[in-house]
Amino acid sequence: MKTNKMKKTIVRILFICLFSFFLLLISYIGVNAQTIVIVKDHKPNAYIVLPDSLSPQIQKAAKVLQDYIQQSTGALLPISKDIPNTSISIHIGLTDFVRRQKINLKNIDEDGFILEEVNAHNFIIIGGSDWGTEFGVYSFLERYLGVIWLMPTEIGIDIPKHETVTLPDTRIIDSPVFLSRQMSPIDINSNDALGTWGRFNRLRGRINFHHNLLNLLDPKEYYKTNPQFYPQVNGKSEMPSGFKWQPNFSAPGIVDSASAKIIRYFKQNQKITSYSLGINDFSTFDQSSGSLARRNGKRNFLGMEDVSDDYFKWANEVAKKVTSVYPDKLFGLLAYNNVVTPPSAKIGINSHLIPFITYERLKWSDPELQDSGHQLTIGWEKLSSSIGWYDYDYGLDYLVPRVWFHEMQKYLIWGTRHHVKYYYAELYPNWGEGPKPWIISKLLWDPYQNVDSLLNIWYIHMGGSNAATKLKEFYSIWENFWTKIVPDISWFTHSGQYLPYYDRSYIKQVPKDDILQCDSLMNEAYSLADNDIHRQRISKLKQMWQLYKSGIEAYGNNANRSSFTKFTNTLNDLSTDSLFSQSIERIKLEFQIK
Repeated sequence: MKTNKMKKTIVRILFICLFSFFLLLISYIGVNAQTIVIVKDHKPNAYIVLPDSLSPQIQKAAKVLQDYIQQSTGALLPISKDIPNTSISIHIGLTDFVRRQKINLKNIDEDGFILEEVNAHNFIIIGGSDWGTEFGVYSFLERYLGVIWLMPTEIGIDIPKHETVTLPDTRIIDSPVFLSRQMSPIDINSNDALGTWGRFNRLRGRINFHHNLLNLLDPKEYYKTNPQFYPQVNGKSEMPSGFKWQPNFSAPGIVDSASAKIIRYFKQNQKITSYSLGINDFSTFDQSSGSLARRNGKRNFLGMEDVSDDYFKWANEVAKKVTSVYPDKLFGLLAYNNVVTPPSAKIGINSHLIPFITYERLKWSDPELQDSGHQLTIGWEKLSSSIGWYDYDYGLDYLVPRVWFHEMQKYLIWGTRHHVKYYYAELYPNWGEGPKPWIISKLLWDPYQNVDSLLNIWYIHMGGSNAATKLKEFYSIWENFWTKIVPDISWFTHSGQYLPYYDRSYIKQVPKDDILQCDSLMNEAYSLADNDIHRQRISKLKQMWQLYKSGIEAYGNNANRSSFTKFTNTLNDLSTDSLFSQSIERIKLEFQIK
């Protein structure tokens, strides 16, 4: 009996000890895992802390953080390098405090970042590079203030109002899935509205790959001493001009000259990480007897002479020579036209070469083209550990909203599973396509996000909760048109690398009921907008919808001179609008309208 009593007593004591320990642990967690209040009742409650030594890029990012917090809350958080130890601090970059944490940044991509509450007084924003730290600031504003850069210009910036801003106890590590995320004509180093929008949405290109052989092997520089570098066409060899030529890749000395020039370039520009070996934009290559015999008349799936072995033998040798001096440099290039298919296994691809497979992947809406596109990518995947995709996401060349949100996500996810790490597209947005550019930017960072959730976020911030449902219906109609209707019409070509944007016959296939329904939806969205800024934003979409409608009339089944005049007048009316002006000028150029 005594033994049983002792056992029960011991059990009770152990239970009490464990329970007490549990309470202490909960208490400890409660003290050390609390939220941080940086703004309280519109008043600043924190400092923005910078490193003693910092770049202009980090300084500018800190000012952006300060400005947006003030616009959201009315509170101006001081920016400082020296603050009291008891103060709440948002550290941007490698401050002394951040250095003491000994954070391992080796596995963080240069565009990636960490957002972390270290303790009750310190929150850090640190990136894999200054770019990563800057992008971390933008992510901070999105996550904790709800800021969204919907479209370019001030009207597209949505900054929710807050009385108090509280940061959660969190540790977020975020890096982009696509290392390079670039779309023309967006230049994030430009201060124009489009470049600024692209920068906030982290659309950073990180590799040079475009047409460049006319610069690398400039005839003015080499023709007199090395005429053999240049093509023989129709039995003649003469100094080429412009871009309509390709080098003779097997010419004696051409590897050494190209390599030496690139080495000199990197010596003068050591911070540059890549050089483009992209072919010129022309499909006729050297026609000397030696080149013709070596290529043996082989054709690729585009029906063009296959020059991949010739080209990649040269590119591999150039990359090998340059990387013997600069081992970390990369070389982007275009898998395009005559070099759209991978070289033979015996030629292979140097690991420093990044081929950008050039194709419009909206064409993958057709199952047969999707299958052939997959096989093409897999062919490149067998030879290259890093692949780029070059796409055609237009944009302003089309006279109805061209959107395919879910198809886009599908092929981007597929690409990530097949060595595709870099992305470039010709976008040239007209902003009548609503969320498309913003959605692309989000999917390039992380294609595994829920597309419908992203779309709802954009629609709500654009026009408010009530209008959002109408905007969603509007763009769903056009997503259905481009992914379900268009693939079955004759305009949708199976040949070539991109759809014939210059052929406007697709307009004749737009269902009349869709036009009427979209007209009604856009008007309803405007009437349901719940404040002035939402009405102003939807008004911009309405303006572009009016342009689309006039374009459908001008190039549709009942086109006449009067409808074309109306289209021209609508274009001119929009040409002075700061959101549309750049797009409108390009539309007028493409459509040859004065």
